[in-house]
Amino acid sequence: MYDNPPGTVWWTACKTELDARNGEQMMKAVVETSRALGKIQVLTERQDGSTEKLLQVTTEISELMQGTRESGRRMEIASYLVVAVTVVQLFYIAYLVFGKH
Repeated sequence: MYDNPPGTVWWTACKTELDARNGEQMMKAVVETSRALGKIQVLTERQDGSTEKLLQVTTEISELMQGTRESGRRMEIASYLVVAVTVVQLFYIAYLVFGKH
């Protein structure tokens, strides 16, 4: 092809053959790209589903942690009350023991 000047029959035939081969390769590349994009789309949909599930679980855990925090505060108050009642009872017992003597 390179030995013949452009416009000759041989040059045109070689150019047509190269264009046909390049077209076939482009078609194969487009088909492979389409397949790859299909796979990427499926993976993206799976990722979206997993992300939604993760978000839901994270929200549930956050709600549980908030409930646990509130329970912890109530438990702290209850512990203070138990300690306070115990101290008052100890003072009362001390008053009874030392007050009678």
